[in-house]
Amino acid sequence: MSSYFTFDCGCKFPISEQSATPKIIFNPDITNINLACSRTWELISEGNTKGCFQLESRLGQSMAKKLKPENIEQLSALISILRPGCLEAYRDGKSVSNHYIDRKNGQESIDYFHPALEPILKETYGEMVYQEQAMGIAKGIAGFNLQDADELRKAIGKKQADKMAKVKKQFIDGCAKLSIVTTDEAEQIFGWIEKSQRYLFNASHAVSYAINAYLSAYAKAHFPRIFFASYLRYAKDKIDPQQEIKELVRNANSMGINIRIPDLRNLNEFFYIKEKEIYFGLTDIKAVGASVYKKLLDICDGKDLYNLSWYDILIDILLNINSAAAKSLISCGAVDFSKKSRTEMLFELDILSALTAKELEKLNELRLTKNYKNLEQMLLDGVATFKLTTKRKEAINNLIHTMQHPPFSLTDKIEWISDSENGLLGVALSCSKLDTYDTTMTNTDCKTFKTSAYNKNVIIAGEISSINFVKTKRGKNPGQEMAFISIEDSVGILDSLIMFPEQLAEYKHHLFEGNILVFFGDKTKTGDGLVVSKCFEPMT
Repeated sequence: MSSYFTFDCGCKFPISEQSATPKIIFNPDITNINLACSRTWELISEGNTKGCFQLESRLGQSMAKKLKPENIEQLSALISILRPGCLEAYRDGKSVSNHYIDRKNGQESIDYFHPALEPILKETYGEMVYQEQAMGIAKGIAGFNLQDADELRKAIGKKQADKMAKVKKQFIDGCAKLSIVTTDEAEQIFGWIEKSQRYLFNASHAVSYAINAYLSAYAKAHFPRIFFASYLRYAKDKIDPQQEIKELVRNANSMGINIRIPDLRNLNEFFYIKEKEIYFGLTDIKAVGASVYKKLLDICDGKDLYNLSWYDILIDILLNINSAAAKSLISCGAVDFSKKSRTEMLFELDILSALTAKELEKLNELRLTKNYKNLEQMLLDGVATFKLTTKRKEAINNLIHTMQHPPFSLTDKIEWISDSENGLLGVALSCSKLDTYDTTMTNTDCKTFKTSAYNKNVIIAGEISSINFVKTKRGKNPGQEMAFISIEDSVGILDSLIMFPEQLAEYKHHLFEGNILVFFGDKTKTGDGLVVSKCFEPMT
């Protein structure tokens, strides 16, 4: 029997009798998971929360990085202040969300307004974040009992103005009776409660959400390959599956995990892990559904896929499934092990697809008698051997002539490979459009940007994936247009390129999705963004 020891992260590792190398074991009993795991909290605080419950949006990632929660209570508050109400509720020119973050990080003084409110609001740095806090205030300074406080909660939760008006009188009268706060203070405090109808969240829900967020972050921190394989499998259920796949793949790349194109020889239906790398499943390819996958299993049953020639694969497998699926398999790279270009494989698939079923049967019989190295010779021998009408013989000779004089290059182009993989898989894995440009002048890429030693004079190239134009709120001329740009390359995504009004006015004509640009600039103070000073289109 194996003995166990526990690391400070709370994970159990078995020590086998044959080896002293520890191997982590996933324990599905979540009650045993350590809620003080430093690795998990670091992951959340870095904003590496793609795929983490309630925190996977770009806003969630950004706010997690700003707040840097250190426990479930703070994570619960983070999930609460991410709600639209908190983000849109402004006081002193700043949202409730940012007040909470700045107070937690010591960038704003904590004010409880009245000493009686401190015990109730201390956990949230003087900000009212939960419905239960409003209830606690009503009990503490207005003498509400549990039933009265629950009526207040219902009025807040359901945004019922008539009930709020009724409980307001009860609140003011109760405050006057207890005399803990003055009437003016009571009016002001109730005003906060009333305004909070728009955003206060139920604390029990927030804590439940926070625990689930932590558990998903824990899985990502300790079992990243399983985490990504699972999330990628279910990305198809998202509103924009391809965007979800792209973001997950780039996030996995940034964590040192390789995602590979599908491989027909693996015959895996969904994403799966092989030799520490994650492979796309066959049904994760556009146009290859469950029915095609089942047919592939039947066709390949008993075949040694690792020792088949290209013509074995073409004639025995690809020509026996529907044409769209066969082309998708080739175009996304699932048959790259044949050592032919994808364009040539598609070309030969089209040539053989023009033959009749009987001609294919005869050609296959011929193929099995000789080890053909090219399709042209196989067809030439077929014309000499088959019994064909004059018209049909002419048609096949035309196919042979087309093979001898292809109407286009059979060499794969990087742009085509990239576009094909983006369209069929949701992300380009084999190459990037960037590979066709001269980017030798760069000194970092999207994956190494944050850890790069360059803080000034950063040079980075990428394809624009999104642009957000906004109006400035401060500065000498508020109301001017500036831009936040996201770029990507073959190894990652960088979300935080900032172009201020002066630079935007000069370079806006370059800014459109899909354009390849080289950006110059300096890192932001936090080191995770780039303030762009200039940009240009690189040479091909």
